[in-house]
Amino acid sequence: MDVDKSNAAEKAAIQTFRTTISRQPFYYFAVSMVTDTPASVEPQQYYGYIMVVLRQWLGAVGAGMSVDILDLKYPKAIIRVPFDKYKSVWQAMTVTPFKQLDGTNAHFQVLHGSAFAMGVVSSSRD
Repeated sequence: MDVDKSNAAEKAAIQTFRTTISRQPFYYFAVSMVTDTPASVEPQQYYGYIMVVLRQWLGAVGAGMSVDILDLKYPKAIIRVPFDKYKSVWQAMTVTPFKQLDGTNAHFQVLHGSAFAMGVVSSSRD
């Protein structure tokens, strides 16, 4: 009888442990837009360029992906993406070039990536 009680206590402790640790819902990136000719870009255009890159690399999945721009100080931005898609977004942002509305070549450069917003907001390397 004592064995069953201790076993039940262990199961309860394991369930408690499993519920206190959760996966992160988002992944955060610090990105920079690199262009041939530096020019200011509106936040809506910056978001549009991100979506163009995701659409080119990931197709319909990338076009429907949830991306939030949390901070924009051109050419750098802090973006938030779903955690389960961050590897695909990282690949797309690193590999895919695009053309701006004025026809100049541009691409994104991933500066930092973290499961926590503080990991990309502040850096000891800057």
